[in-house]
Amino acid sequence: MNARLYKLGMIGLQWLTSFEPVAAPLETFSRVVQRHRKLYSHLRAQKFDGVIDGGANVGEFAQIVRSALPMADLVCVEPNRECAAALRSRGFRVVEAALWHEATQLMLTQPTDASTSCTVMAEGDQSVPAWTVEAVRLDSLQISGSRILVKLDLQGAEFQALDGMGGLWERCAGLLLEVSLGDGGTYERMRELLAARGYHESSTTNELWQDGRVIEADKLWLRAA
Repeated sequence: MNARLYKLGMIGLQWLTSFEPVAAPLETFSRVVQRHRKLYSHLRAQKFDGVIDGGANVGEFAQIVRSALPMADLVCVEPNRECAAALRSRGFRVVEAALWHEATQLMLTQPTDASTSCTVMAEGDQSVPAWTVEAVRLDSLQISGSRILVKLDLQGAEFQALDGMGGLWERCAGLLLEVSLGDGGTYERMRELLAARGYHESSTTNELWQDGRVIEADKLWLRAA
């Protein structure tokens, strides 16, 4: 009976996914579920006791951390005012700032109205709206724990943020970083930097495809035992 129900279910699923209006949302939902399950599994396995969510946006990753590691110290760093407010409303501890290699002020811009992602404004660029935010170093954040995970999704500013790690490297057991691939990408440079500090690449938790190839990925690096 179970085998028959399974077969009928698979037939029904194949029938549903043959319709484009249904197939696309189902595929997106499936990818999100798989990504969340993978992240949850890694967090539980590594037993991180502190997590810095750099570029926390509205809290997708922070919520997974809250579920997987309820006892871990978690701090969300987010420079977008609306996103920071949304995080606070959900009970997360928030530092409303950008991450950089020094304590300073930065001009940020939001590339499109459809996105809440922020990027550092190019010097002299007056073509898009921008606002000033405080920038802080990673090692200035108040966080407890001896096995800290640093997650950075900073729209290309990951290297500048890592230059502000300082003494936090000693307690950093893992890094979850967004990297770009292909010509001029950040992946190879990041891999070399972290290998020199004793980290190995453990997993790819998410990929962004364009024209049949991966152009961005979220990768987990772990400190060698």
